[in-house]
Amino acid sequence: MLILIRPLRNFQGFYKAYYGLGIAHFRLGHTVEAEQAFQKSINLTGGGYAPPEFGMGMVLCEKQELEKAETVIQRGLDLDPGSATGKYFLGFAQFGLNHLDEAERSVRQALLRKAKFPQAYFLLARIHQRQNNSPAVVEDLEAYLKLDPGSRESAQARALLGQTQQTINQRASSTQSGH
Repeated sequence: MLILIRPLRNFQGFYKAYYGLGIAHFRLGHTVEAEQAFQKSINLTGGGYAPPEFGMGMVLCEKQELEKAETVIQRGLDLDPGSATGKYFLGFAQFGLNHLDEAERSVRQALLRKAKFPQAYFLLARIHQRQNNSPAVVEDLEAYLKLDPGSRESAQARALLGQTQQTINQRASSTQSGH
């Protein structure tokens, strides 16, 4: 972080540095500092740069301020409607609000813009799980694992995939024994 702090002292108007600082703080779990850095970046551009809007949306999702997050992320998408990241974060906020159809639509739009987006497939699996669409969950998780087989989240994805496949098999066997 020292690399980012020096440019901030020398160039107080450097909005991208504040955005980068916000990302660094967010990844370290420093939510308050991330929020401050994203807000400084937003203020310096007069709200004319989409990435810190998306960053602020991440922070608001983390704080469970989901309606506010949805609004902020949408403001970023107004600036950059083609952003896969923005569509993903919008879907994340909508999922948190339990607006599942809208969340699915947003995540699919993210995937249209960036097909190799593993986190989007994982979120789509979670949406489909909540919708009780087990075949879609399996398809989403298989796509996720092809793109991101070795991450920490992949163990969680494998567990959910196994659980979902077991549920599908149980339903199939109970349907067959019922006839």
